[in-house]
Amino acid sequence: MFKNFKVVAHMRTPIAAIEPIILDSIISAAKAKEILGEEFYSGKNVVGTEEQIRSMLDPILDRKHNVYCTSIGIGEHRESVTSWTKRWDEKNDDIVKFNGKGKERVDIGSGFYKNYHMPVVIKSYKTITFYVRGNMEEVKRLLENYIFYLGKKGSQGFGQVKKWEFEEIEADWSICRDGKLMRPVPEKECKEKIEEMVRKEIPANVRQHPILPPYWRKETELCLMPEGM
Repeated sequence: MFKNFKVVAHMRTPIAAIEPIILDSIISAAKAKEILGEEFYSGKNVVGTEEQIRSMLDPILDRKHNVYCTSIGIGEHRESVTSWTKRWDEKNDDIVKFNGKGKERVDIGSGFYKNYHMPVVIKSYKTITFYVRGNMEEVKRLLENYIFYLGKKGSQGFGQVKKWEFEEIEADWSICRDGKLMRPVPEKECKEKIEEMVRKEIPANVRQHPILPPYWRKETELCLMPEGM
């Protein structure tokens, strides 16, 4: 039975993310980890087909306006810039065993061993809140067992989750709350909302965006975006 509830991520470290996180992408990742096991970390970055995503998420999350009923993450935060670095261990060059012919050297200017020193925008949250309509017990199981980091660069300690909190609520705020969108929704599903915004001379943030997780997939639709995206 689907319920309306909120999910609160209590954060231990700042999160590295360009845009707000939509919780269905995190739940999808948790389910993929459960199904694939160690293969999930193979680095192949395979995007599931619509049929695969639907088969995983339809039993867990409700759908309205052709998107899953999960909001973006909301919370007060401070923003700053740090950096992440990747360096070849020059001190131990002598233990490298080269194969084949040619000059024995490690190319740190390109390829697999390329050195990096990149700026990263980070956001410091105490808590990040998501609103959901779905199977609360299953979402709780997946997040508590498979999701310990949010955002990018979790391997370097960013976005560590201290604990998850779940609370059933009366209203469904997963898509819209007090007249404001809580996640991207296809433009064709928002005709009345866009007409209202035009009448009131409210700027409408409309752009191409995926409607299925993961949200770095290439397939997109024209969507009405929530504030902050």
